[in-house]
Amino acid sequence: MRCTALVVVLILLACSSACNRQTAAVPVTGPARWTAVEDLVRKKDYAGAATALEAMRGPTADDPDVILRLAEVRRLQGEQAKAILILRDALEKNSAAQILYVPLATLYLQIGDPAAAKQTLEQGRTQNAQPADLALTLGTALGRLNESEAALREFDTAVAAGADANVVLYNRALVLGQLQRHDEAVAALEKVVAAKADWPAARRELARAILDGVPRERAPAERALDLLIHVAQELPEDWRVQESIGDAWLLLGDYDAALMAYTEALRLGKNPKQVEQRYVAAARKIKERDAAKEPAPK
Repeated sequence: MRCTALVVVLILLACSSACNRQTAAVPVTGPARWTAVEDLVRKKDYAGAATALEAMRGPTADDPDVILRLAEVRRLQGEQAKAILILRDALEKNSAAQILYVPLATLYLQIGDPAAAKQTLEQGRTQNAQPADLALTLGTALGRLNESEAALREFDTAVAAGADANVVLYNRALVLGQLQRHDEAVAALEKVVAAKADWPAARRELARAILDGVPRERAPAERALDLLIHVAQELPEDWRVQESIGDAWLLLGDYDAALMAYTEALRLGKNPKQVEQRYVAAARKIKERDAAKEPAPK
Protein backbone atom coordinates (compact mmCIF):
# COMPACT_ATOMS: atom_id res chain seq x y z
CA MET A 1 0.00 0.00 0.00
CA ARG A 2 1.48 3.31 -1.02
CA CYS A 3 1.97 5.62 1.94
CA THR A 4 0.71 9.17 1.68
CA ALA A 5 0.10 11.64 4.43
CA LEU A 6 -1.91 14.71 5.17
CA VAL A 7 -0.71 18.21 5.95
CA VAL A 8 -3.18 21.06 6.02
CA VAL A 9 -1.70 24.17 4.47
CA LEU A 10 -3.41 27.44 5.17
CA ILE A 11 -3.39 30.01 2.42
CA LEU A 12 -3.73 33.53 3.69
CA LEU A 13 -5.10 35.76 1.02
CA ALA A 14 -3.45 39.15 0.94
CA CYS A 15 -5.49 42.20 1.59
CA SER A 16 -6.43 44.11 -1.46
CA SER A 17 -5.85 47.86 -1.50
CA ALA A 18 -9.45 48.28 -2.63
CA CYS A 19 -11.09 46.66 0.42
CA ASN A 20 -8.19 46.80 2.89
CA ARG A 21 -9.36 43.67 4.70
CA GLN A 22 -8.08 40.08 5.18
CA THR A 23 -10.03 37.00 4.05
CA ALA A 24 -10.41 33.90 6.20
CA ALA A 25 -7.81 31.11 6.04
CA VAL A 26 -8.67 28.50 3.41
CA PRO A 27 -7.30 24.93 3.65
CA VAL A 28 -5.78 23.47 0.52
CA THR A 29 -7.64 20.43 -0.79
CA GLY A 30 -6.77 17.71 -3.25
CA PRO A 31 -3.39 16.06 -3.87
CA ALA A 32 -1.39 19.14 -2.86
CA ARG A 33 -2.22 18.67 0.80
CA TRP A 34 -0.30 15.37 0.91
CA THR A 35 2.90 16.68 -0.65
CA ALA A 36 4.82 17.71 2.48
CA VAL A 37 4.36 14.41 4.29
CA GLU A 38 4.98 12.39 1.13
CA ASP A 39 8.33 14.16 0.88
CA LEU A 40 9.12 13.21 4.48
CA VAL A 41 8.21 9.58 3.78
CA ARG A 42 10.39 9.49 0.67
CA LYS A 43 13.26 10.75 2.83
CA LYS A 44 12.37 8.03 5.38
CA ASP A 45 11.73 10.69 7.99
CA TYR A 46 8.85 8.66 9.39
CA ALA A 47 8.94 10.41 12.75
CA GLY A 48 8.48 13.78 11.05
CA ALA A 49 5.65 12.41 8.92
CA ALA A 50 3.93 10.95 11.99
CA THR A 51 4.24 14.27 13.85
CA ALA A 52 2.67 16.14 10.93
CA LEU A 53 -0.19 13.67 10.77
CA GLU A 54 -0.79 13.66 14.52
CA ALA A 55 -1.17 17.44 14.32
CA MET A 56 -4.04 16.97 11.89
CA ARG A 57 -6.10 14.70 14.14
CA GLY A 58 -9.36 16.15 15.36
CA PRO A 59 -10.35 16.45 19.03
CA THR A 60 -13.35 14.14 18.53
CA ALA A 61 -13.79 12.65 15.06
CA ASP A 62 -10.74 12.01 12.85
CA ASP A 63 -10.52 12.21 9.08
CA PRO A 64 -10.25 8.54 7.95
CA ASP A 65 -7.68 9.55 5.32
CA VAL A 66 -5.45 10.98 8.04
CA ILE A 67 -5.86 7.86 10.16
CA LEU A 68 -5.09 5.56 7.25
CA ARG A 69 -1.90 7.39 6.40
CA LEU A 70 -0.83 7.70 10.03
CA ALA A 71 -1.25 3.95 10.51
CA GLU A 72 0.84 3.30 7.40
CA VAL A 73 3.62 5.56 8.68
CA ARG A 74 3.60 3.72 12.02
CA ARG A 75 3.87 0.45 10.10
CA LEU A 76 6.84 1.79 8.17
CA GLN A 77 8.41 2.65 11.52
CA GLY A 78 8.07 -1.01 12.47
CA GLU A 79 5.34 -0.20 14.99
CA GLN A 80 2.61 -2.54 13.79
CA ALA A 81 0.96 -2.68 17.21
CA LYS A 82 0.57 1.11 17.22
CA ALA A 83 -0.79 1.03 13.68
CA ILE A 84 -3.38 -1.53 14.71
CA LEU A 85 -4.43 0.53 17.73
CA ILE A 86 -4.78 3.67 15.62
CA LEU A 87 -7.07 1.95 13.13
CA ARG A 88 -9.04 0.04 15.74
CA ASP A 89 -9.65 3.12 17.90
CA ALA A 90 -10.76 5.11 14.86
CA LEU A 91 -13.27 2.41 13.91
CA GLU A 92 -14.62 2.30 17.45
CA LYS A 93 -15.33 6.03 17.14
CA ASN A 94 -16.62 5.84 13.57
CA SER A 95 -17.67 2.40 12.35
CA ALA A 96 -18.71 3.94 9.00
CA ALA A 97 -15.08 4.68 8.07
CA GLN A 98 -15.12 2.12 5.26
CA ILE A 99 -11.52 2.60 4.10
CA LEU A 100 -10.05 1.42 7.42
CA TYR A 101 -11.34 -2.16 7.64
CA VAL A 102 -9.16 -3.80 5.00
CA PRO A 103 -5.92 -2.11 6.16
CA LEU A 104 -6.62 -3.17 9.75
CA ALA A 105 -7.31 -6.76 8.66
CA THR A 106 -4.14 -6.74 6.56
CA LEU A 107 -2.10 -5.73 9.61
CA TYR A 108 -3.68 -8.56 11.60
CA LEU A 109 -2.62 -10.97 8.86
CA GLN A 110 0.90 -9.59 8.96
CA ILE A 111 1.22 -10.32 12.66
CA GLY A 112 -0.24 -13.80 12.24
CA ASP A 113 -3.76 -13.26 13.60
CA PRO A 114 -6.14 -14.36 10.82
CA ALA A 115 -9.02 -14.78 13.29
CA ALA A 116 -8.91 -11.06 14.14
CA ALA A 117 -8.63 -10.26 10.43
CA LYS A 118 -11.73 -12.35 9.71
CA GLN A 119 -13.72 -10.65 12.47
CA THR A 120 -12.66 -7.19 11.27
CA LEU A 121 -13.65 -7.93 7.68
CA GLU A 122 -17.01 -9.37 8.67
CA GLN A 123 -17.70 -6.14 10.53
CA GLY A 124 -16.53 -4.19 7.50
CA ARG A 125 -18.93 -6.06 5.27
CA THR A 126 -21.84 -4.76 7.32
CA GLN A 127 -20.60 -1.25 6.43
CA ASN A 128 -20.25 -2.07 2.71
CA ALA A 129 -16.51 -1.54 2.96
CA GLN A 130 -14.50 -1.92 -0.27
CA PRO A 131 -16.22 -5.11 -1.52
CA ALA A 132 -13.47 -6.35 -3.89
CA ASP A 133 -10.54 -5.79 -1.53
CA LEU A 134 -12.55 -7.03 1.43
CA ALA A 135 -13.48 -10.32 -0.24
CA LEU A 136 -9.90 -10.90 -1.39
CA THR A 137 -8.47 -10.23 2.07
CA LEU A 138 -11.18 -12.28 3.77
CA GLY A 139 -10.41 -15.18 1.44
CA THR A 140 -6.76 -14.96 2.48
CA ALA A 141 -7.71 -14.93 6.18
CA LEU A 142 -10.04 -17.90 5.76
CA GLY A 143 -7.33 -19.80 3.93
CA ARG A 144 -4.95 -19.30 6.82
CA LEU A 145 -7.66 -20.53 9.17
CA ASN A 146 -7.97 -23.68 7.01
CA GLU A 147 -11.53 -22.71 6.06
CA SER A 148 -10.56 -23.51 2.50
CA GLU A 149 -13.92 -23.89 0.79
CA ALA A 150 -15.17 -20.63 2.29
CA ALA A 151 -11.94 -18.98 1.13
CA LEU A 152 -12.53 -20.13 -2.44
CA ARG A 153 -16.04 -18.69 -2.36
CA GLU A 154 -14.67 -15.34 -1.19
CA PHE A 155 -12.20 -15.31 -4.08
CA ASP A 156 -15.11 -15.82 -6.48
CA THR A 157 -16.83 -12.88 -4.81
CA ALA A 158 -13.70 -10.78 -5.16
CA VAL A 159 -13.50 -11.40 -8.91
CA ALA A 160 -17.19 -10.60 -9.33
CA ALA A 161 -16.64 -7.34 -7.43
CA GLY A 162 -13.82 -6.29 -9.74
CA ALA A 163 -10.63 -7.39 -7.98
CA ASP A 164 -7.51 -8.01 -10.07
CA ALA A 165 -8.12 -11.47 -11.53
CA ASN A 166 -4.44 -12.46 -11.41
CA VAL A 167 -4.03 -11.47 -7.76
CA VAL A 168 -7.15 -13.46 -6.90
CA LEU A 169 -5.94 -16.45 -8.93
CA TYR A 170 -2.58 -16.34 -7.12
CA ASN A 171 -4.26 -16.45 -3.71
CA ARG A 172 -6.72 -19.07 -4.91
CA ALA A 173 -3.80 -21.28 -5.93
CA LEU A 174 -2.35 -21.10 -2.41
CA VAL A 175 -5.61 -22.40 -0.98
CA LEU A 176 -5.82 -25.12 -3.64
CA GLY A 177 -2.37 -26.19 -2.50
CA GLN A 178 -3.61 -26.46 1.08
CA LEU A 179 -6.36 -28.74 -0.22
CA GLN A 180 -3.66 -30.81 -1.97
CA ARG A 181 -5.25 -30.01 -5.32
CA HIS A 182 -1.77 -29.47 -6.70
CA ASP A 183 -2.59 -29.89 -10.39
CA GLU A 184 -5.23 -27.16 -10.12
CA ALA A 185 -2.80 -24.94 -8.21
CA VAL A 186 -0.14 -25.40 -10.90
CA ALA A 187 -2.65 -24.64 -13.67
CA ALA A 188 -3.79 -21.46 -11.88
CA LEU A 189 -0.24 -20.25 -11.30
CA GLU A 190 0.77 -21.00 -14.89
CA LYS A 191 -1.92 -18.50 -15.94
CA VAL A 192 -0.69 -15.91 -13.45
CA VAL A 193 2.94 -16.26 -14.54
CA ALA A 194 1.93 -16.03 -18.19
CA ALA A 195 0.09 -12.77 -17.46
CA LYS A 196 2.62 -11.34 -14.99
CA ALA A 197 6.04 -12.71 -15.88
CA ASP A 198 7.72 -10.03 -13.76
CA TRP A 199 6.04 -11.18 -10.51
CA PRO A 200 8.68 -13.24 -8.68
CA ALA A 201 6.33 -14.41 -5.92
CA ALA A 202 4.08 -15.99 -8.55
CA ARG A 203 7.02 -17.89 -10.03
CA ARG A 204 8.11 -18.95 -6.54
CA GLU A 205 4.66 -20.33 -5.80
CA LEU A 206 4.45 -22.05 -9.18
CA ALA A 207 7.68 -23.88 -8.40
CA ARG A 208 6.35 -24.70 -4.93
CA ALA A 209 3.13 -26.12 -6.39
CA ILE A 210 5.10 -28.27 -8.82
CA LEU A 211 7.25 -29.66 -6.01
CA ASP A 212 4.26 -30.23 -3.71
CA GLY A 213 2.82 -32.47 -6.39
CA VAL A 214 5.90 -34.70 -5.91
CA PRO A 215 6.68 -35.22 -9.60
CA ARG A 216 7.81 -38.73 -10.49
CA GLU A 217 9.89 -37.54 -13.43
CA ARG A 218 12.97 -35.31 -13.24
CA ALA A 219 11.79 -32.72 -15.76
CA PRO A 220 9.15 -31.00 -13.57
CA ALA A 221 11.53 -30.88 -10.59
CA GLU A 222 14.27 -29.48 -12.82
CA ARG A 223 11.89 -26.82 -14.13
CA ALA A 224 10.93 -25.89 -10.58
CA LEU A 225 14.58 -25.63 -9.61
CA ASP A 226 15.32 -23.41 -12.61
CA LEU A 227 12.44 -21.10 -11.68
CA LEU A 228 13.65 -20.89 -8.09
CA ILE A 229 17.28 -20.17 -8.95
CA HIS A 230 16.17 -17.14 -10.95
CA VAL A 231 13.72 -16.02 -8.28
CA ALA A 232 16.47 -16.26 -5.63
CA GLN A 233 18.30 -13.48 -7.47
CA GLU A 234 15.22 -11.26 -7.27
CA LEU A 235 14.25 -12.20 -3.69
CA PRO A 236 17.62 -12.81 -2.02
CA GLU A 237 16.21 -12.43 1.52
CA ASP A 238 13.25 -14.79 1.04
CA TRP A 239 13.89 -17.92 3.08
CA ARG A 240 10.97 -19.70 1.42
CA VAL A 241 12.81 -19.61 -1.90
CA GLN A 242 15.82 -21.35 -0.35
CA GLU A 243 13.55 -23.88 1.34
CA SER A 244 12.00 -24.77 -2.00
CA ILE A 245 15.41 -24.95 -3.67
CA GLY A 246 16.37 -27.47 -1.00
CA ASP A 247 13.21 -29.47 -1.69
CA ALA A 248 13.98 -29.51 -5.42
CA TRP A 249 17.53 -30.75 -4.85
CA LEU A 250 16.21 -33.38 -2.45
CA LEU A 251 13.81 -34.70 -5.09
CA LEU A 252 16.63 -34.72 -7.64
CA GLY A 253 18.88 -36.68 -5.28
CA ASP A 254 21.55 -34.04 -4.62
CA TYR A 255 21.48 -34.15 -0.83
CA ASP A 256 24.54 -31.96 -0.34
CA ALA A 257 23.01 -29.15 -2.41
CA ALA A 258 19.74 -29.61 -0.51
CA LEU A 259 21.54 -29.29 2.81
CA MET A 260 23.24 -26.08 1.67
CA ALA A 261 19.91 -24.57 0.61
CA TYR A 262 18.24 -25.52 3.89
CA THR A 263 21.16 -24.00 5.81
CA GLU A 264 20.61 -20.72 3.98
CA ALA A 265 16.85 -20.90 4.60
CA LEU A 266 17.49 -21.39 8.31
CA ARG A 267 19.76 -18.35 8.36
CA LEU A 268 17.35 -16.10 6.46
CA GLY A 269 14.21 -17.27 8.24
CA LYS A 270 15.72 -17.43 11.72
CA ASN A 271 15.25 -21.17 12.07
CA PRO A 272 11.69 -21.90 10.89
CA LYS A 273 10.57 -25.24 12.33
CA GLN A 274 9.57 -26.71 8.98
CA VAL A 275 13.03 -26.01 7.54
CA GLU A 276 14.71 -27.60 10.55
CA GLN A 277 12.79 -30.79 9.79
CA ARG A 278 13.87 -30.72 6.16
CA TYR A 279 17.48 -30.08 7.18
CA VAL A 280 17.40 -33.17 9.40
CA ALA A 281 15.93 -35.24 6.54
CA ALA A 282 18.68 -34.13 4.14
CA ALA A 283 21.39 -34.80 6.72
CA ARG A 284 19.95 -38.28 7.26
CA LYS A 285 20.07 -38.96 3.52
CA ILE A 286 23.70 -37.92 3.40
CA LYS A 287 24.53 -40.15 6.34
CA GLU A 288 22.79 -43.11 4.71
CA ARG A 289 24.55 -42.47 1.41
CA ASP A 290 27.96 -42.24 3.01
CA ALA A 291 27.34 -45.36 5.09
CA ALA A 292 26.48 -47.28 1.91
CA LYS A 293 29.80 -46.27 0.37
CA GLU A 294 31.86 -47.67 3.24
CA PRO A 295 33.39 -51.09 2.51
CA ALA A 296 31.81 -53.94 4.39
CA PRO A 297 33.98 -55.25 7.26
CA LYS A 298 35.89 -58.43 6.43
